[in-house]
Amino acid sequence: MQLRTHIFLRVTLAILLPMILLVFAATYYSEQRYHQEIEAELNGSLNTIIAEIDRRLVYERETFRALVNAPAFEQYLPVIQEANEGTLHHEFFERTEQINGFLETFQQIVPSLHTLRILDAQANTLVKVRYGQRSQATFDGIDSFPLAEEEIDDERYLEILYALPNNEIGVTLLTQSRLEQEDDGSLPMLDYIMPIEREGEFLGYVVVNILGEQIDRILDLAPRSNNGQLLIAEINPDDKYRNGVLLYDDENKLRFTDVKSEQRKLQNLFDGKLYEAVQEFPYGIIKTNNGRQEIYYVEYLPYPNLLVHWIVALRININEIAEPFNRFRFVILLIAFVGVLVSLWLAGITAGRIARPIIRLAKTLKDYANGDHKARSQQTGTEEIQQLGESFNYMADTLEQAAAERDHVQNIMLQQAKLASIGQMAAGIGHELNNPLNNILTISKLLERGNKNKDERLKKDIESLRDETLRATTIVKGVLNFARQVPPEFSRFSVKQWLIDTVMLVQQQANSQHIKLKTACGDDIEIIGDRAQLQQVLINLLLNAIQASNSGSSVFIATFIHDDEYVISVKDNGCGISEDDMKKVFDPFFTRKDVGEGNGLGLSISLGIMEQHGGRLDIVNNEDLGVTASMYVPLEKTEVKIG
Repeated sequence: MQLRTHIFLRVTLAILLPMILLVFAATYYSEQRYHQEIEAELNGSLNTIIAEIDRRLVYERETFRALVNAPAFEQYLPVIQEANEGTLHHEFFERTEQINGFLETFQQIVPSLHTLRILDAQANTLVKVRYGQRSQATFDGIDSFPLAEEEIDDERYLEILYALPNNEIGVTLLTQSRLEQEDDGSLPMLDYIMPIEREGEFLGYVVVNILGEQIDRILDLAPRSNNGQLLIAEINPDDKYRNGVLLYDDENKLRFTDVKSEQRKLQNLFDGKLYEAVQEFPYGIIKTNNGRQEIYYVEYLPYPNLLVHWIVALRININEIAEPFNRFRFVILLIAFVGVLVSLWLAGITAGRIARPIIRLAKTLKDYANGDHKARSQQTGTEEIQQLGESFNYMADTLEQAAAERDHVQNIMLQQAKLASIGQMAAGIGHELNNPLNNILTISKLLERGNKNKDERLKKDIESLRDETLRATTIVKGVLNFARQVPPEFSRFSVKQWLIDTVMLVQQQANSQHIKLKTACGDDIEIIGDRAQLQQVLINLLLNAIQASNSGSSVFIATFIHDDEYVISVKDNGCGISEDDMKKVFDPFFTRKDVGEGNGLGLSISLGIMEQHGGRLDIVNNEDLGVTASMYVPLEKTEVKIG
């Protein structure tokens, strides 16, 4: 899996996914809280509507009660009393005219009282005023008594009327009202009836029917929360015709005053769910239309002491409630999608910034592993990658340094082994050559004595023979000294004076080649070593520097302390030493000098002396010109075993 994919997945899982889950959880919680608030608001709206309806119905009942107690009505009671006895009051027509006029005026003042009736004890209609107009007494009763409506012959209906308490408002549906309903298709509200009793004598009934115009006005002005649609239905189990009929419905623009249809019943709406729900619970919530709508309903008893009740319901569209949250979720998803794209983009950039340095570092590692030990990591990328690159560079430098030290030690060991083997061989050869050379030197002396004639040519030949023999003897002596490796005699001596004395020994040689010797000696300290042998080493280094330097240049001698070693360095400004020659400078008999100027044993002997002192001898090329040769003498005496 690529680095970009890793970063993208981790960013998504660590940031976007928790954020999306948190936002959706918050919106779900908010939606539930909002739904609870909507539920409380809708229930409050229903209770407010019911309170307004109830206030109106109470007002109309009290108005009806005031009507019954009006003086004009009291004046008409004698007419009702005589009608019950089957006689016609002598002022029947006059008082009937008066009461009709009063009721017409009253109905104009209170138009919500749709129909007003005065009935005798047998429920015959003596007076009827409807829509502000009286009904003439054109019907003859059984006793040829003038009635405003046909005489009713319904024993069951009369039993209901007789059961009503006197001087109290009761509720029922008159047979006369039912007949009117069948004629014009209207379905007014139930009738308010008050049985009239005076001085212990039952006289008749006063009946009022409310059509519901004022209730329509109240409902039309009532606020609907969340664009809810109001619905009111009547539940009347004792009347199949009225049971479940819709009295008010916003969806179908049905009002209390409109003509009602038997098909528009609660049982036929919402698959009968609302009708079934109200049979079990007086209030609640149901879902319809596959859960896309909710109906909040409350049961209301509009008529005192009657089991008939209304169902007041508000129907709302759930999508309207959820729409703000759906839009919010859509915005969140859109933001999340944009966030995913941005994360991919950032992941690509971040992966590039991280991956490119890693790829370069990996290539550097491969190059280093393939032998390019100069390969180093570039310090780019993040801080951690830079630290990784620095660690690799440190490791490579450490390995290079360790390899250099290893090679140096190996060279020293190889040089020591080479010197040991050459020393053994030189010791044997030196001993074998020394005796013949001594014999030659002796014979040359005898020949010189035998040249009594003083032959010049022979004399020169004998002198040449003796000089060459002496030179060969000197070489053999140097070889023997190299092979012999005389152990040092350690003593404590002052470095400053020792340095001055040593420089003085080569000063003449330097002057002859116009070379200046410049000394920079640090603090004067005492070291432990063989003064003569160390002086021999320094003289060798100085002579090599003088011979390598150009005329008019300088040789610098410096002393200083480095770690636990005392360092004497000799620096010249010559042409330096090639890499091939640098590997052989300590080999016996290796020299870059002309024949006769040296035998190539100086540095080999010097190296042996420094090793016997527990120190070391380093020769390196300078960065600009020349060579620096350094003697490292331990500050503390080191016991060295001479093999």
